[in-house]
Amino acid sequence: MIQLLKAMEQDFGDVLDKKNARVSLQQIIRELEPTQDTLWSPLVLNGSGLGLLANHSLVMASYISRANAAIIDLRALLTQG
Repeated sequence: MIQLLKAMEQDFGDVLDKKNARVSLQQIIRELEPTQDTLWSPLVLNGSGLGLLANHSLVMASYISRANAAIIDLRALLTQG
């Protein structure tokens, strides 16, 4: 997904600049990049809600949710802009 978004930024750069939407696309890419960070633990810990162990699913859902909100904003910007 990140590679496709970077390719879209390259291919449709003139449209993004015309609609002032390049920053929004870069924000989406920034939101998705932490999902690809290396896990240094040999196990994926999926603790309960606010427990002692990190909840990997909630962290990933947070990144995806923020990227989804930014995509909705980008769509609105491109259709209205």
